[in-house]
Amino acid sequence: MLVLDIGTAADPVDRPGLAGLVTDLVDEGAGSRDAIAISDALARIGSHLEIESGPDATTIGLTTLTKSLPRAMELLADVAMRPHLAESDLDRVRELRLNRLRQMRRLPGTAGDRALLAAVFGSHPYGHGSFGTTPSLQAITVDEARAFWTRAFGPDRATLIVAGDLAASDAIAAAQASFAGWSGDHPRTPTPEPSATAAARQVLIVDRPGSPQSDLRVGHVGPPRRTDAFHRLVTMNALLGGQFTSRINKKLREAMGVTYGARSSFDFRVAGGDFACDASVDAAATTDAIVEILAECQTLRTDAVEMDELTRAKASLTRGYVRNFETASQLARAAVQLSTYDLDEGEFDRFVSRIDAVTEADVMTTAQEFVHPDDAAIVVVGDAGRVQGGLEKLGRPIRLFEPEF
Repeated sequence: MLVLDIGTAADPVDRPGLAGLVTDLVDEGAGSRDAIAISDALARIGSHLEIESGPDATTIGLTTLTKSLPRAMELLADVAMRPHLAESDLDRVRELRLNRLRQMRRLPGTAGDRALLAAVFGSHPYGHGSFGTTPSLQAITVDEARAFWTRAFGPDRATLIVAGDLAASDAIAAAQASFAGWSGDHPRTPTPEPSATAAARQVLIVDRPGSPQSDLRVGHVGPPRRTDAFHRLVTMNALLGGQFTSRINKKLREAMGVTYGARSSFDFRVAGGDFACDASVDAAATTDAIVEILAECQTLRTDAVEMDELTRAKASLTRGYVRNFETASQLARAAVQLSTYDLDEGEFDRFVSRIDAVTEADVMTTAQEFVHPDDAAIVVVGDAGRVQGGLEKLGRPIRLFEPEF
């Protein structure tokens, strides 16, 4: 896996989706091969290429037989160092992404996710997804795509991770042979820390007339991945909404019977992420479900948890944890996390002991510090005419909102 420390947060303000588009383009033709030739070359050596663009990093992953590593490394280097970035390829990939945006626009969950990103992050670089928007995709030129690639793809921004049954010296030799001559100076612009937006405490309704359900999102700005509270946070979240037997899911699914599933999560990023709860509920229960989500978050801040409940939450995180490191691909992805978030190599070794050390008091103090239901933005994707009256009982500003696609 080749990890580049630049992602969608580096998109220009007026070009959301540029990083994702460039990421899609680099394997459409590279070196002496077009897209079909690259696919054929990978198939001949039993290899598979995956490229992803996240908020903080871009990864080019390649799985291959160990005996084919030198050949696979050459293909990886071509994609990273010598993409064609042809205008005809840009036009084709652009159209595919535009069609995907048209599909995403119809999905309530995707609309809710986009609305929450906008509400939580606003104009911050984290406030959009990798697909960007239709106006932005339509406006991107091939020169802009090439300029972004020139700025983003370089050895000083890259970490190469190789996992498998081979000697380190063999991996280094293959890398040196394939990436020889890769050079350039690529200055870094750190992503600023996000702060609360004007949409905090608001209720945003994404109108879907006639919808029998409401997709709910409740969230606010959260801490970065490198926070000292990381292990306390994931333990607290497992208890609140991170597992099937957590409080939010039990309340909405079992006690109220208004959803098939509800959850909460922290999206940890380099500069700062978000905390969010989400559920799809019967439209008639929209306001009641939001009230209960906020109540569960508040209760965690004020009431001590039971030891048995905490033990179950810890077990959901630690039992079977080692299964995350069984394959070469899993090991490589774990190393991607170390690289992306600048974590030390002992991060995974101490995970279980750090989780086991979390106390009942830790859960309450962590919730008090990082969970703020009164400041959360609320997103409802549903029939505005049916749900708005009930939402007014929350006592928060309400406005119709249409996320940009």
